[in-house]
Amino acid sequence: MLRAGLLLLTLVLSPLVAAHKANTYEGVADDLAEQLVVQLKRQGADDGFSQLGLTRWVMADSLALPHPHDSVTGLSHQLSESLYTHLQERNVRLIDYRAQDYVSLSKQGATLLTRDPQRLNQQPLLDWVLVGTMAPEQGGVIVNLRVIDRTSQQVLASANRFVPKHLYADNRRSEMVGGKLQRNF
Repeated sequence: MLRAGLLLLTLVLSPLVAAHKANTYEGVADDLAEQLVVQLKRQGADDGFSQLGLTRWVMADSLALPHPHDSVTGLSHQLSESLYTHLQERNVRLIDYRAQDYVSLSKQGATLLTRDPQRLNQQPLLDWVLVGTMAPEQGGVIVNLRVIDRTSQQVLASANRFVPKHLYADNRRSEMVGGKLQRNF
């Protein structure tokens, strides 16, 4: 009787857990990574040697970076960082070109990652680049990603996902959207 009860509880809760995961940053990143890897494998593009680097995502309408105070800026950062994990789990060879050739030591700590162009390799060994655009929609944003071959500029894989606003603009009465203040009622 206990086994039947546990089985029934598992069957009832499994969809709820899956639905919750799909509505978190981790769930969105996992879904995007899965879409990309499935296409790379289906096309035979993933030879096991090609290296992928991730870039910052831009707004679809302008191809410009989002305003620093725009609510989608945090979304872009969090999802792209999460994608490193989810792509690595699927054996995609990743390059983080923000890594310096040395560890910087200071009173605040030791760091390897930087955005200072003077400290970075100006020609990282990347075969593919993951680029992304974000398009605001009612109640959220559509994230569109593409893996592009650096040599041929061919799109090797693409993925998209609607991200509900509650994930990146939780409990905000106002926010910056497209560089303008918007009130949320």
